[in-house]
Amino acid sequence: MEPLSFQEYICSLKPTVLPRILRICSGVYFQGSVYEISGNECCLSTGDFLKIIAIKLQNVIYEDVESGQKTELPLTFKGLFQPSPDPRPYASLEELIQSNRKAQEAQPLCFISTTDLAVDGQVVPKAQPIFLEALQGRKAVVRMAGSHGELHSLRLPLSLRGRFFKSGGQRGITLQEVLGLQGSWPQCLLCPALSSCPILLIPVYEVQAIMHLRKDVVKIPSTLEVDVEDVTEEAQDVHFIKPLLLSEVLQMEDALPVRAEILEGPSSLAIFENNWIPHLQKGQQIQIHGKGSAWKVLASARKGTRHFLLSSTYQGRFRRRPREFTTVYELATSLQAGQCLRVVVTQDCEGQEEDVPSLSVGDRLEVQRLLQASTSTVLLCNRSSSEEEETEELILPLNLGGSFVEEICDSKKYSLTEILEQLPLPCDVKVVAKDPSLTRDVLSSFSALRLEAHITEPFLVSSFCEDPDKSFEIPPRWMDMSLFFIKEPVHPQAPSTDWSRVEELKRPFYYHLLKQLPGSSATPPPRPPKRKEVVAKAGLRTAKGTGPEKAKPPSGPKSPLPQKARSPFIMQSIPNEYSMHLHLQKASLSSKAPKDKREAITVMCSQHSSSPFKPQQKSSQPTAGVENSDSDHDYEIVDEALQKTICKMQTIFPF
Repeated sequence: MEPLSFQEYICSLKPTVLPRILRICSGVYFQGSVYEISGNECCLSTGDFLKIIAIKLQNVIYEDVESGQKTELPLTFKGLFQPSPDPRPYASLEELIQSNRKAQEAQPLCFISTTDLAVDGQVVPKAQPIFLEALQGRKAVVRMAGSHGELHSLRLPLSLRGRFFKSGGQRGITLQEVLGLQGSWPQCLLCPALSSCPILLIPVYEVQAIMHLRKDVVKIPSTLEVDVEDVTEEAQDVHFIKPLLLSEVLQMEDALPVRAEILEGPSSLAIFENNWIPHLQKGQQIQIHGKGSAWKVLASARKGTRHFLLSSTYQGRFRRRPREFTTVYELATSLQAGQCLRVVVTQDCEGQEEDVPSLSVGDRLEVQRLLQASTSTVLLCNRSSSEEEETEELILPLNLGGSFVEEICDSKKYSLTEILEQLPLPCDVKVVAKDPSLTRDVLSSFSALRLEAHITEPFLVSSFCEDPDKSFEIPPRWMDMSLFFIKEPVHPQAPSTDWSRVEELKRPFYYHLLKQLPGSSATPPPRPPKRKEVVAKAGLRTAKGTGPEKAKPPSGPKSPLPQKARSPFIMQSIPNEYSMHLHLQKASLSSKAPKDKREAITVMCSQHSSSPFKPQQKSSQPTAGVENSDSDHDYEIVDEALQKTICKMQTIFPF
């Protein structure tokens, strides 16, 4: 067919012949032009295809032929219309009849008047169809229908003045009948109830169409200024691509398995550290086999540097490992309802306040519950030692530091399923038997793993079409992407290799995932404020080690620091660069000649003659010699055993 305007085509379209396929031929919407349709931006380009599936009348607009004014007409309008083959008005009856003779029309002339006519005591109402029968001199013999349908004949003078229009000779028709007429639009009609001159009636339809790469049905007004061509017969093989989100495919289990092509890759790739995610790009074809039945377990290395998702299909075996805690606060947060937590103290700990008990190496604590004290929250424990079988109750503040190891007696090897069935999470484990299906089981390289939570997120089992035997599991709600189904056969056999048994998580996504876990919003026990003494010491160390200028020690006499006044948070000194150097010098003396030994001791003692290593200079404040050095390292008090060793060496090797 020849191209038509979109408005003309839609007005002539019968709903019974839908759907129809159209091609955009020309118009104001060229390649790259954007048109806003129903609040969504839509691009209509020359050559694009539209599949019309429904049309719905929205409103009707009539335009006054003379003034050009447009007005919306309600669909419930009750007035009658007359088709007007000639929209020109005639001022007299003679002028109207002469124009009909010039046109040599074969049909009898029918006309109407837009005003009431009074002739010989009779009134011809406006909009009444009048038929010309004959001419008798300067008179025109006409007939018209009466109020009850009877016909009346009249003689009208040719000189009769008025406003006359040619009419189609039909009875008045309703708006719905006009809209049902076939033919070109807009149509010129006569309706004295609306105007004294002809009007153009313009129906506006809402066209529902399917377009390429449009997710939803597009709703287009029929007044869109484009030319279209009906290509329904020759375009039966045109496939309209409907984009889908992977999260929507998750709800379409009846359509699976299916092959699909990616339109746009995942919006976020910062989830897994693996080799298959970079291949999820535009144009890549994948096969979606179905919804995964495997569940996941969130795991972290003991140092917290790497994080993993373990699939329930993982075939490795685990053995329990005791958890380690460095503060009473960690004991409190690890306490679970209905579970017994027993730990062993591995380092002496002395409390600062008088009412805080001291803990010794070998003490066994059974953690009971949290108590609300007068000003803070404390932890109630039962203590027993290796020498005494009797237990005593202890109340420990949450900010008390120490070293605790969980006491367990379990050498059984567990599968991942058995761990979830028999052990509470979180728990620490070690892989003692690798998964034989994995080329490299990265989990076996860690001394301990912490299994943190059970993940129930839905996954879709998929594979690349060029490698259908290797599957991977995509979490649609974590890494959504756009794709469309393609009509190609799917691989009949299920994949034999699972790439997703162990997935390493990127650190930002791991912390995001922790917030989404159930119970993540629960408030932990309150952490008491640090003591002023500890805060002051921490501030002094920070000033010395990281500030632009080194903090100077306060002036005044130096007072020795009592041994029991040390902070409970630092129970054992960590050797710094200086103490390590001292131990290396001590170890090297055994391999050198006596002369070299004496020289080494001399140098060593001279280096530390003004340092706090001397017993009489033992103080919490740095000495002047330390302050003037160029090193930014912190200084610590040397243990008494090391001081005695230095003295013995000076005695053995006299200067």
